Amino acid sequence: MQKKLIALALASLAGSAFAQSNVTIYGVADATYDFVGARQSTAATKIANDGRVSANSSYLGFKGAEDLGNGLKAVFQFETGITNDASNSAAYQGGVNASPSNTMFGGIRDTYVGVGGGFGTVVAGNLTAAARALGAKVDVNSGATGVGYQGALYGRLGGARTGVDDRTGNAIAYVSPNFAGFSGMVAWGAGSEQRDTVARTDNVYSLGLNYENGPAYVGYAYTQVAGKALGGADTKAVSNRVGGYFKFGTAQVGALYDRTDADTNTSNNRRNVWLLNGKVGVGAGNVIAGYGKAGKVDGLGNTAAKHYFVGYEHSLSKRTILKAVYAEVKNDSAATYNFYNAATGEVQNLVAGQDPRSISLGIRHSF
Repeated sequence: MQKKLIALALASLAGSAFAQSNVTIYGVADATYDFVGARQSTAATKIANDGRVSANSSYLGFKGAEDLGNGLKAVFQFETGITNDASNSAAYQGGVNASPSNTMFGGIRDTYVGVGGGFGTVVAGNLTAAARALGAKVDVNSGATGVGYQGALYGRLGGARTGVDDRTGNAIAYVSPNFAGFSGMVAWGAGSEQRDTVARTDNVYSLGLNYENGPAYVGYAYTQVAGKALGGADTKAVSNRVGGYFKFGTAQVGALYDRTDADTNTSNNRRNVWLLNGKVGVGAGNVIAGYGKAGKVDGLGNTAAKHYFVGYEHSLSKRTILKAVYAEVKNDSAATYNFYNAATGEVQNLVAGQDPRSISLGIRHSF
């Protein structure tokens, strides 16, 4: 996820001028064998251990820029997820692999067009907004993906996905230039056109503030996601998130705090998440580890959870790593937290109180 909106927009301004439009092809091929299952300490029910291959946010992209003169540039990016194995769809459970309808493309990722200059960059399309970018920035798993990804906690509330960490569709964003390490962004997602006839996510508002200088980074993100179920109640999730890290030598330590409020017409639920993580250089790679805790949802008992992981990423080159990770989510009896990535990461058919766990072995290549 290192190709995200903020980094790309700032980099497009910092580069040398282009005489004509230039296109770069880039991407990631990531595949792991995950030995997954779920256990429940308070009952005999469990999901038996089973194997799968996961694509872990593999993607293919095209990006470029054109010098427009007078200090202006046109920028664009098209990016799609790649499904390099289809056996982890929701239909897959217990060794049954339904034939997939699409084995290549896994859905639109950061895709936009815009213009930049000394004033900053303005883009429109399908975008990574501030909360998602901050979570990925602090994460120590390469690509901020896989079973170790700590969005397993802060991207959910009681177990249900909040939408705060999803990409923002039908969006417009402004990204500021870098001022002595300070930068910011604001984004708005227009949501669905058919407001009264379909379930929708509407009116996404996002604000991000960042400071990065040398070994230190700190960021703040505010995100509001409003929606409406078809024929149901209005919903709104609001996230306030702060995080950062510090690097020293071959080591890095980081932390993140997220408070999310989820409102409907009849209820208001809140939960707090905090996490710690770190990595240290060992041999030709890094040992990575992290621990996080989601507090109980206000007014709902036994809805807390913990997530922890430990692993090693071994660099074969600057672009290729081998990785091994163990991760587990420990749910209270009424919680359903799961690994974050839908279909390719979650343990399917999880029920309240079960604890997803996985040993993951794989390879990641960037190009």
